[in-house]
Amino acid sequence: MKQIAEAALSMLKSGIGFAHATVLESSGSTPRESGSSMLIRPDRSIVGTVGGGVLEANTIKEALKVIAGKKAALTLYVLENEGAAAIGAVCGGRARVLIDYIDADDAGNTEFFEQLLKASGVNQVSHMATLIPDSKKLAQRNTCLILSDGTLVGAEVFSPEILAHLQKGRGYDIFTRLEHYSAHLFPVGSDGTVYIFGAGHCGEKLAHIVHTVGFGTVVIDDRSEFANASRIPEADEIIVPKKLEEPFDTITFGPDSYIVIVTRGHMHDEAVLRRALQTKAGYIGMIGSKKKRETVYSHLLAEGFTQADIDRVYSPIGVTIRAETPEEIAISITAELIKVRAENKAR
Repeated sequence: MKQIAEAALSMLKSGIGFAHATVLESSGSTPRESGSSMLIRPDRSIVGTVGGGVLEANTIKEALKVIAGKKAALTLYVLENEGAAAIGAVCGGRARVLIDYIDADDAGNTEFFEQLLKASGVNQVSHMATLIPDSKKLAQRNTCLILSDGTLVGAEVFSPEILAHLQKGRGYDIFTRLEHYSAHLFPVGSDGTVYIFGAGHCGEKLAHIVHTVGFGTVVIDDRSEFANASRIPEADEIIVPKKLEEPFDTITFGPDSYIVIVTRGHMHDEAVLRRALQTKAGYIGMIGSKKKRETVYSHLLAEGFTQADIDRVYSPIGVTIRAETPEEIAISITAELIKVRAENKAR
């Protein structure tokens, strides 16, 4: 969602109106789950995806009509070869897609995507909330944002009556109790944050790649010549502590936190790992050779850490693809992060 918000803001600042497609419901063998989003520019180029293939092609086609008419559309796509709503696929699934028109002249759209960008970069869960009236009479944009504290952003697109009703309460429960509307709620900011300890070659490449797959990205290194925005512009935050383990004193690492240890030496790795194992992070990975790994583990076990603690660590880090270069290692680590993130969400 972060990429969606960034691209949306770029277009809005350039005065370009566009379409925002969201999969509201999906069933059967559809290529993407509900909540998947895609932006469609007037030149047919896209950001994000609703699944590729004929579903995406038909969504783009409908989105161009939305842009031309400046009116939102709600479409059911049936991934079959027969039937009125069939679009010539054999998957057998169904997807209901909302395509909003985002007007560059509406200042409320800029505020909406600014807040969406902020919400996408934190580990507190907000929600994108879409209201579809039974009458199917749509606004240009039919989605607002419910921040983690219950604040509504962008709800001005709804009717005065609905807006007054929403302002009486807080949070997403209000949406689910509205009559004559169907509510669709999608979490924002729950994709997790990767904390990269070490801004060397691997850390630098990793920051770029994890950013592109929706993770929040925090880079931590005690060397400002390595950890800086000009060298790692994709990082959401760069921390330059006096000691690498200092951030554990101020940051709460929870299940949506992914700690990657790629420092410049085993002593630093050990110091960071020691503190990481005392957190509830959803992932802890450490780069290094088998010899280094066993040395670090033996020290920690001697200090009183248990084998169960050690078993939490992904090391060797990354999926096995015989990676050698920093770029390849970064891809390997990112693949493992994606896998663990998906497993954590499924629990």
